[in-house]
Amino acid sequence: AHDGVVTAKELYFTQDLPVDQGGVVMVNGYLYGFSSAVLNCVDLATGKRVWRDRSVGSGSLIYADGRLYLLSASFTVGLVEATSNGYRERGRFTIADRGQPSYAHPVLSGGQLYIRNWDELTAYDVNAKQVAYSIQAPR
Repeated sequence: AHDGVVTAKELYFTQDLPVDQGGVVMVNGYLYGFSSAVLNCVDLATGKRVWRDRSVGSGSLIYADGRLYLLSASFTVGLVEATSNGYRERGRFTIADRGQPSYAHPVLSGGQLYIRNWDELTAYDVNAKQVAYSIQAPR
């Protein structure tokens, strides 16, 4: 801002990361996000795609402790290293099909990974890799 006026200049334009849903996270100068059911890693400085992978399919993601936690609309939870050196999956599991795609973002807090799937919330201990508890809304 100069004298109260804000100006912007486009540095580049790219379609390498046209996010469908689920947001984008930035880690160490790289953007990670889904586009057309593909997880992409894009260099923020240049706008160039570094890698892409079909991964868990279209979904949402968060970042914590060097990893991307993914939740696909088709009921798969994935764990991927947040690195520009290629797609490095460290694990995945499926959650119940509740009849409709799951679009919630995963949440990580206090060592617990929270996955909401419509009327059900399940917590996973990310250290022990087991279900801690599950809450289902009354029908």
